[in-house]
Amino acid sequence: MKAVDTTGAGDAFTGALAWRLGAGDDLETAVRFAVRVGAAVTNAGAQESFPTLEEVAAL
Repeated sequence: MKAVDTTGAGDAFTGALAWRLGAGDDLETAVRFAVRVGAAVTNAGAQESFPTLEEVAAL
């Protein structure tokens, strides 16, 4: 992946991690998911760059 704008990447990671832990994932599974969400910074902007579930699944 080529990063375009890393604004919000940490927020995306943290939100995804909290969501997956709240959904019952174990820590390792939740972190692996959150890393993919935080790494998907291929669009400009903060919230606009957050990936969809389909985009995360494709990573």
